[in-house]
Amino acid sequence: MNSSAHYYRTAEIIYFTTNSVSTLVCLVAAYMVFRLRLYRKVVDRLSLYQVLASLLLAVMSILATIISINYTKDPPTYGSLCTAIGWFIVYAQWEKLLFTAWVTFHLFCFAVLLKNLQRRLEVLYVVTSLLVPAVVAIAPALTNTYSPTGNCYISAQNDSDHVALIENLVLWDGPALLVLLVASVAMVVMTELQGKV
Repeated sequence: MNSSAHYYRTAEIIYFTTNSVSTLVCLVAAYMVFRLRLYRKVVDRLSLYQVLASLLLAVMSILATIISINYTKDPPTYGSLCTAIGWFIVYAQWEKLLFTAWVTFHLFCFAVLLKNLQRRLEVLYVVTSLLVPAVVAIAPALTNTYSPTGNCYISAQNDSDHVALIENLVLWDGPALLVLLVASVAMVVMTELQGKV
């Protein structure tokens, strides 16, 4: 086994192990939420939705690793499965990102600015966090850039494949960075305003 194959196999083992641990942690967290009935407030349910999105992401990442390991045995079958799993991975990442953004927005607006209107916005939070990822995740499937070489994630098929790079930047890296920056600014403002009260 050459050194690059060894490193690739080691990375797959680490990826599989961390996602297995993530799956167990998410299952325990979801169990505890229901056991302790921590779902009465909107912010608690948003946190539960984040846990469920993380669970979906971890399970799909485990499946992607299995597909990546077995891809050479039956490329047509595993290639199709990889596209489906890749869609779910991008969907779950976006779902988690949007629920994180909505939790931050909710805490900022209702802990600092407004006190009523909380229950009515939960529908908006859930619908956008479930539908926007579905739309975003379909683009790489349409351009066939989900690849087993990237654990069923958006990856270039060859060195001149710029579509995958552009999709990765436009569909994930750029928006994720923007959402996380806005969330960070909101948290800093909220902390400052809470300190002055």
